[in-house]
Amino acid sequence: MNLQLGKNIGFLGISQAANYLLPLVTLPYITRIVGPENYGRIEFATVTVLFFSAIVTYGFTFTATRKIAELKDDFRRISVVYSTVMQAKLLLLILSSALFVLLLFIVPEYSIEWKIMLFAFPFVIGWGLYPDFLFQGRQKLGAVAGANFGIKLMAAILIFTLLHEQEDFYLVCGINSFAQISASLVTLVYAHKHYPLLRWHKVASRLVKAYLRSGFYIFLSHFFTRVYTFGIIIFLAFLLPEKELGLFSAAMKLIVVGQSFLFTPIGGALFPYLAKLAKEDLARFYQERRKFALLTLVITGFASAILMIWPRFFVNLVFGDDYLSVVPILQLMAPIFILTALSHFAMKQGLMVLKADSYNLWVVLVGGLGSVLLNWFLIDYAGLLGAAWAKLSVEALLAISALYFFHKAKNKAIPAK
Repeated sequence: MNLQLGKNIGFLGISQAANYLLPLVTLPYITRIVGPENYGRIEFATVTVLFFSAIVTYGFTFTATRKIAELKDDFRRISVVYSTVMQAKLLLLILSSALFVLLLFIVPEYSIEWKIMLFAFPFVIGWGLYPDFLFQGRQKLGAVAGANFGIKLMAAILIFTLLHEQEDFYLVCGINSFAQISASLVTLVYAHKHYPLLRWHKVASRLVKAYLRSGFYIFLSHFFTRVYTFGIIIFLAFLLPEKELGLFSAAMKLIVVGQSFLFTPIGGALFPYLAKLAKEDLARFYQERRKFALLTLVITGFASAILMIWPRFFVNLVFGDDYLSVVPILQLMAPIFILTALSHFAMKQGLMVLKADSYNLWVVLVGGLGSVLLNWFLIDYAGLLGAAWAKLSVEALLAISALYFFHKAKNKAIPAK
């Protein structure tokens, strides 16, 4: 394995430990303090702002990362990309803020939960300021991972310090927002200190518009990825009582944490490496991609087996006795890890690397629209069990369609000579 690639996977692993393992330390405390109903409210607010953050990030984690990786050490052009993307994100942040306020006034489910929503929304501001694409494109992630870990550790300490009563559940979202903004500001400062040749330019509005147009397919892909990944929480919030929302959110939290911890370090570090490799030697790209995909399938198969065999242990450990009724649901959803491995390597490490953005969009649209239909029908028909079947079915649909379109893109690609 390439030494720098190995380091970046490790650094992103540290970062994901901050993002997901530290919250798993606080999660048993949170769920026991706030109870299933309020935990459902927390997840409803969290998922809502994730959709707004998808608007703000606009897929730049992929498109700008890919561009910066191709520019190597040309900091004059890197500065232009950096400035253009950051100005585009600020514009999208203004748009998202206006949409959020409109949502609070128009939709009753959001009007009722206005307080926690206001504490949750600054999380989107944090993502608007976050220059993660710069460091991923440069394949330099060590200091960022360290800063992220330290700030998330501070957030965990604040949870234990400030959250004592059930009615203080909204503080969880507020602390997470504070942590994200802090991480973004620290990373911004570090970027300009670490790269003294990096300059901020006021770019023409037409260049910002051009970047937004060129990344539109990726934005739709990114947004609909949130739909099939987290949209089920929104459906549950509208269709089922808050306690059932909280119970399902607990099971899904374990799945999402597992997915993120398994795939974000590999995906973030592997993508620029494979993108560069595909440009230089297409045959070697396919070989390296296949090797990492097989290794990931072995790891995810093992993770799925553990979750199917000992689900009660994990639910009781993380959430407590009040959540044990979700054990059968968690067992049913355990194979999602394997399905995610298939779709991840067909999409991010396949279609995205080959720049088959339109094919990638078709896959995501199939998953997103399939998610809407399956969630609406199955949750209404079978409640929580229907939600679990909907989640599993969507992941299977996604994996099948991703593999199909990857093979189409592969057949169209011209091998390097």
